[in-house]
Amino acid sequence: MKTIEEDNLISKALSEVWEWKDEVYMDIKDKTFEEKQKYYEDGLKEAAKLLKGRLKKNPDGSYSII
Repeated sequence: MKTIEEDNLISKALSEVWEWKDEVYMDIKDKTFEEKQKYYEDGLKEAAKLLKGRLKKNPDGSYSII
């Protein structure tokens, strides 16, 4: 059981990031490489839409939201 002191060492933001990480892992753990690639591409497009930006493909094959 965690004590109050242990809970205070982890910020709420970090705790949320860990929860998102676990959710993503659960979503992709049984998928093929191609399905994982599509999952991340769809997430990238959704992020660009939320940020009201557009995607720019970089020379190394990665993307930037501008």
